[in-house]
Amino acid sequence: MRRIFLYLATPVLVVTVMGCNKAPEPPQPMAQDTAPPSAAVASTQPATAAYDLQFLDTMTKHHASAVEMASMAKGNIQQAGLKKLVTAIPSDQQKEIDQMKAWREQWYPGAPSAENMTMPGMSSSMNMDMSHMQSMKPGPDYDLMFIDMMTPHHQSAITMAQDALVKAAHPEIKTLAQQIIDAQTKEIAQMTTIKASLKK
Repeated sequence: MRRIFLYLATPVLVVTVMGCNKAPEPPQPMAQDTAPPSAAVASTQPATAAYDLQFLDTMTKHHASAVEMASMAKGNIQQAGLKKLVTAIPSDQQKEIDQMKAWREQWYPGAPSAENMTMPGMSSSMNMDMSHMQSMKPGPDYDLMFIDMMTPHHQSAITMAQDALVKAAHPEIKTLAQQIIDAQTKEIAQMTTIKASLKK
């Protein structure tokens, strides 16, 4: 920040010294002045943060979107098996969110956000439009729509968890990653079976 300040201050100084015979023109704001100081920190933090911190923050965000999606759908799902699954997802994933937040506080107290949208599986799973879930009427088509949204979301979590099995430093994260893989693989299989029954 000191280097940028000196660069901006120099033109102002020149205008002040040389502008003895005419009024100086007001300096034009530089493009970089419009960005808040925290923007640069936020953009570089994920790339330089410890992998485990990146995983905790990014998987927490990923889980939160699944909780939101399932909570929105819970009152509209009709198929019995899917209704049970939609009830379980927010509860199960919120427990994992709480655990990840506790580890973050223990291992990285006060660290800036390290959400990294470039982690394997993350970017593709966070570009879903959930607005139509509120306007679509309950029925088989709604159930199918939910399955078609939650299945790839689960698959991306599995991809991220598989990456953590290799890269994570904390054994607790590796254990959680394996739990995510096992649970969400099972739920994908359940949704695949339900989808086939709805299409008959």
